[in-house]
This record gives sequence, C-alpha cells and structure tokens, in this order.
Amino acid sequence: MGKNLPDLYDYPFYYDVAFSFRDISREVDFFEQCIQKFSKVKVRKVLDVGCGHSPYTQELAKRGYAFTGLDLSKAMLDYSMEKSRKAGIEIGIIHADMRKFVAKGKFDFVFCMLGSISFASNSEFLSHLHSVADCLRKGGLYLIDASIDFDWTSVGRESWTITRNGLTVNVTWEAVPINLVEQKIIDCVTVVAIEDGRRRVFKTEKEDKIVFPQEFLMLVEKNKRFEFLGWYNNFNLEEPLENATKISRPMTILRRKY
Repeated sequence: MGKNLPDLYDYPFYYDVAFSFRDISREVDFFEQCIQKFSKVKVRKVLDVGCGHSPYTQELAKRGYAFTGLDLSKAMLDYSMEKSRKAGIEIGIIHADMRKFVAKGKFDFVFCMLGSISFASNSEFLSHLHSVADCLRKGGLYLIDASIDFDWTSVGRESWTITRNGLTVNVTWEAVPINLVEQKIIDCVTVVAIEDGRRRVFKTEKEDKIVFPQEFLMLVEKNKRFEFLGWYNNFNLEEPLENATKISRPMTILRRKY
C-alpha cells in the first residue's frame, strides 16, 4: 500500500474506471476460440481468479456462462456483487488467497487476467497451480494473461488516462526491481482521480516475484497436473509468441491433465 495514501483496492469504482480500456467482448471471443480449439470439456461454469471488479461478468452471462470470481479483496467482491445485482445477473464469489484456496465444486474453464497472478516464491506459485488444478475439470483450460516476464531487458512502466462522465483518471503502473538475484519487484499502481475540481490519489503496491518463460515451464512440469499448450500474442491464436515481432498481452494456455 502506498504510504499515507488510500489503497486503490478499497475503492473499486476508481479501479473499474482505471482499467476500463479493455475490449471485453474481444477478450471473451478469445476465450471461446481457445475453448473450441483446445478444451476437452463442455464449458458452462467459469472461474475468474483475481477477479477484482469482475469486468467479464456481463459478457460471459450474455453468452450463457455461469460466473464465479475469486479475490482476496472483500471490497472488490462486494462491488462485483452489487454491480451484478443491478444488472440482474447471479454470480458466485470466493473470498480467498489465489496462492492457496479451496473451491466448492468443479469449473470447466479458469482464467486469470491482466497479470493478476501474485506470488513471492516459486513454492507459492506451485501452490497456486495445485489449487487451480483441484477445482478445474480434467480436460479443462487454464488461461493466464501476462504474469510471465517475456522481456528480461525491461521490467516496465506504463501510464494512461481514462475519462468518463466528467471524471478524469490518470493511471501509472510501474514495476520496480528490488532484488535481481531473487527476481523480486515492487508492483505499484497509482491513480489520480479528478472530478469537479477535486483531486484524489490512490495507490496500491505489493512485492512480487517475476517468473521467466523457461522457469514457468519447469514449474508446470513439476506440478504434473497440467499440460502446456502454447503462448499467444494479444488474443490471437494465429500469432504464437515465437512468431511475434512485438509482445503485447501474452496469453498462456494450460490444460488440466486426465
């Protein structure tokens, strides 16, 4: 959490606006393309790990899927429930830590978007994979957006601005290296919200470990419960990362072993 600044995760509305640049319909199209190409099970029940404000709920419900969101932030889950209630959509929620959780029942498809996987060690990541494997039907897919560092020459910093109904939200995301040997970073998001002349600043930061592609494959192999199907660029199955000239929103696809 930023020093003396309110935590962004406690203010889901501003988080919602800050990350509203996504084309949700296109992203769900990609989900369905992956399901059609790779899944060995019929998909109805889906789980969003690290769901935050649950931006996929309405699009998935419109296409006939039953949505459940998992997050450690109760404020985010409450916001998701209220937003879904207003839209007339029934959803499930799981208040849990993605590094180790237990879900009631099985899901047909699991996804984790926008680099939301967070862990401090490889053992925590393995625990996460075990938790996902426990709740995913055999033959089902686990789709991971980003979360793997494909460019070891630069950790990253991005800024953008969103405007909505008189509200301006300036967003800065930055990953700051703190231990190169242990691959540790501080992942920081700062949001400056300006409305009616009033300026409010929110910040959230956490210590994370970055993971590189070959390291990731070794962890998946060690887990033994998933098969690796491929890396794809920017929601495009026609562009495997091996052929990409510029990597943007890399997608990793795993399938639960039988």
